[in-house]
Amino acid sequence: MNKGIIAAALAVSGATLCHAGEVVLFDNLQAGYRVSSWQIDAVYSIANPFSSSVNAVLSEVRLSLVRTLYTVSITDALAGLPGPNTLYQWTNVQGAGLNVLTFASDVAVTPGGSYFVKVEPANQATKGGWFWNASGDSGPFAYAFGGTWYPYVSVRGGMTVKAATGDEVPAVPGPAAAIPFALGLLARRRRNR
Repeated sequence: MNKGIIAAALAVSGATLCHAGEVVLFDNLQAGYRVSSWQIDAVYSIANPFSSSVNAVLSEVRLSLVRTLYTVSITDALAGLPGPNTLYQWTNVQGAGLNVLTFASDVAVTPGGSYFVKVEPANQATKGGWFWNASGDSGPFAYAFGGTWYPYVSVRGGMTVKAATGDEVPAVPGPAAAIPFALGLLARRRRNR
């Protein structure tokens, strides 16, 4: 019986200690997207902002792009515009209506962190577009004209940004608490004999 108590305590101490989850950092695509779009070409590029309230690792970006090849980047934000630090980049993304982009390496975001998804033409000779979201979500985004980024307030492009959290939620006491507890039960049992 004594061995059973110790085995049970060790089993409890080895139980799962955390649950990782997925969070949506930005989403205006649930209502779909409209055929009208922001133009992206040799002169114009577009960037939509997003932010995080948790520590997480980016897992997926969904964009409503059409008609051409793009370079899509995740950058930090600086003074409300895309910053100089490129955190991740996809090249030659084929605009296919809804594009689902995933990450081959970790890109961490932090509480209070501000970021941009930036879309530029991969080929300066072609034109494409970033569809507006169908619900008419408006707010600040950024556009580049001739290589310089400017703030702008109007209808935003359709986008979803998801991330995986690494937050750990203790479910049971760890080994440091469970083993002394089991030994205490064993000592009490011996005293009562």
